[in-house]
Parts: sequence; structure tokens; C-alpha cells
Amino acid sequence: MAENPFLITLETYGGRDKEVVVPDGVVKVGRRAFVSNRYVREVVLPEGVEVIAEEAFASCVNLVSVSIPSTVREIAPGAFKGCWRLVSVSIPEGVTELGRRAFARCRSLKSVSLPESLVSIDEGCFEHCAELVQMTLPNSLERIGASAFHNCRKLEVEALPERLETIENEAFRSCNALVELEIPESVGWIGQRCFKDCKALACISLPQDVEYLEEGLFEGCSALDAVAVGNGLTNVEAHVFAGTGLQLADMSFPDDCTIASNAFE
Repeated sequence: MAENPFLITLETYGGRDKEVVVPDGVVKVGRRAFVSNRYVREVVLPEGVEVIAEEAFASCVNLVSVSIPSTVREIAPGAFKGCWRLVSVSIPEGVTELGRRAFARCRSLKSVSLPESLVSIDEGCFEHCAELVQMTLPNSLERIGASAFHNCRKLEVEALPERLETIENEAFRSCNALVELEIPESVGWIGQRCFKDCKALACISLPQDVEYLEEGLFEGCSALDAVAVGNGLTNVEAHVFAGTGLQLADMSFPDDCTIASNAFE
């Protein structure tokens, strides 16, 4: 059978059905196709869909479940932003990047299954997903974007993948269920306020080659009592340990490390 030369995009859906079964042949759910639809509760996407475009399902506040087929390769920025009742989601193998704020403010989201193909979790991807409990980050992951898990208050991360290279600004800010974390040696940069206000964080181990502890990195981590730093550390910026209860005398730094006067404010 000859390959279908036509690429079908679902441009918009304005119906009031609670369950929507997208027909076979559709390869793309278009930009804002379902945006702000308050009726839809379940969406079934057929095999063959490759792209879920920008804000395709944004603010579908009653959407509880969506089946993402194995053929999907792109989940664009804001695709499911503000889907308040979405409970769980499984991202298929082949997806390498989750777009900016793709699942931000999905305040009922409890579980997410990530593929081993994933390389980047972009800015604010799961920001304010307050019910998100546990997530296994795949070994393929190289980048966690700014505010990716900001205010995921119940999130537990068992381990960070060994290929991870960057953890950007405020990535885990206000993740109050984080207790202990070892950051792999592959990480070369940890952004500002990355763990700010992680109230339960008690112990963390940093890579040997990290040179800077950026501004406010552990600010407000009131349970923090152990931080292992590497020999490559050269600078500790402002407010890094502010509000932790730690004092300079509690820490051991390399002899040539420059420490801001208000680092332990």
C-alpha cells in the first residue's frame, strides 16, 4: 500500500464531548487546538500522531486523562499547561525534549513516566505541580531547565542521572520532600537558587569539578546540616547558605576559595 502523501493536522476542536477520540490519519494536534475547552475529560490520540503543538491542550481544566501514542516525537511548549485535573501521563520513547511549561500548573498530576530517549526537560516544565510525588529521571537526561520542578512540594527524586550536565536556576526550588541528594560528577553547573527553600533537604553531595556555588543556592534550606563540596570550588556567592543555620566554621572549603561576606547571612 502506498504511503499517504497527505499530512493531516487537527487545527481546532470546539465540541462539548467529554470523551474525544481523534480519528486515524491525524499526524499533528495543532497549536491551541483544544485550548480552554472546559468540557473534554478524556482524549484518545491515534497511533500516527507525531506532534502535540504549542498549548494544544492548555487550560483544559477538566481533562483527566490523555493517551499519548508511541509515535509522538514532540511535545511543544505549554502543551498541557493548566490542565488542573490531569492525574498521570506517560511520555513515549522517542521524545527527546519536553517543551517549556509543557505540564506547568497541572496541580493534580501525581505520576509521570519519562522515556529513556529524553535529553532535556525545559524551563518550567512541571512548575507548580504540587501533587507530583515521584519521578524517575532517565539515564539519557542531560539538562534540567530553569524552574523545571519549582514548587513540586511532594516530589521525591531517588537519584539524578549520571549523564546530567546542567541544573538551571531554581530547578528544584521549594521541593519540600527532597531530603538527601547526590549530584553526579557529570554536572558542571548548578544555577542560582536551585534548591532554595527546600525545607527538608538535610544532606547533599556536590561534584568535584563545580567551581561556583551560585547566589542563593541553598537559601532557606533550614534542615541542611551536611554539604560535601569538591576541591574544584573557587567561589561561594551571596546568600548561598542564608537561613540554613550553617556557619562558616561548620564547612570545609579549598584554601583558595573566595566566599562572599553574606554567604552565611
